[in-house]
Amino acid sequence: MLVIPDTPERNTVVLVPRKPQRRKRTTPDFARVAELAADMIADSGEGHLRIPQLRKATGISNSSLYAHFGGRDGIVAAALLVLYERYYRETIGVLEQAVRDADSVDDYRHRLRQFIMFTGDLRRTPARLQRAAVFAGSQGRPEVRAKLVELTTAIVDDVAKSVDLARARGFLTSSHPSRTIAYFMQAAIFGRVITAFDGKVADDDLETWTDVVMRAIDAINSEK
Repeated sequence: MLVIPDTPERNTVVLVPRKPQRRKRTTPDFARVAELAADMIADSGEGHLRIPQLRKATGISNSSLYAHFGGRDGIVAAALLVLYERYYRETIGVLEQAVRDADSVDDYRHRLRQFIMFTGDLRRTPARLQRAAVFAGSQGRPEVRAKLVELTTAIVDDVAKSVDLARARGFLTSSHPSRTIAYFMQAAIFGRVITAFDGKVADDDLETWTDVVMRAIDAINSEK
């Protein structure tokens, strides 16, 4: 800053140093870190998660990352929770839409069958494995377990609501608790992970699997 003194010597200039301005501190966006890590794992697997890439993309220091997540394993756990939630929202959205769009019992059964085939497709094995990894990763991590309980409860809530809606529309008549039916449906979806590791899977496995699940649902529905 230039200061011109109030004296006859108008040509005299006094230099006064500026005070250095502090940079505004920004709060690290750790949620973005988890999202980016989830993208890396979804694209190439956990082994391809690179911390330097996360630092470069987010501008968050290595020390801040480790202070927040507790290490690489913590970042992986956070990323898997993101993938778990993505999987849940995609799956539940398909089921709810099937119930809402059906215009008859037969149409509902057709849409439900399509949903079972969609979720049972072995190409969705990576999503099931990620979900299994989230459950395993919750051991010894109270914060991961708390988030997992929150997400799982939300999943069961939404499936149960779809069951209630199907019952209200006359598509289901079973008197079994909606949450119990929701547990069964989740078990059927998640349990397909076993098939991916069977070396003798039949070519028509998805069709026969869908037939079995539909018959099980029919049996549940026949119980008044």
